[in-house]
Amino acid sequence: MRALHEDRLASPAVDLDDDVVTLSPRQAECLFWVQQGKSSRDIGTILGVSHRIVERHVFRACAKLGVRTRLQAVLRARSLGLIAEPGRTGAGRAS
Repeated sequence: MRALHEDRLASPAVDLDDDVVTLSPRQAECLFWVQQGKSSRDIGTILGVSHRIVERHVFRACAKLGVRTRLQAVLRARSLGLIAEPGRTGAGRAS
């Protein structure tokens, strides 16, 4: 059964048998700002890094979450409780 799952995986970082996905703090933070409607350039400015670094974090988060787009990544991360929904307190929130 595991061989079937491995063929469909975007990244070996996703283990469908355990359903355990972890994001780095920076990946979660980038996805938090993506859900706020920020571009990679905007997020880079907020975090003090280049937009390319932001894109890399989002790309790797997408791979870990087994999705293809930024929007899908946000929705999956929210459903797994990895990022806070807008308007709620949680990690990645600016003060």
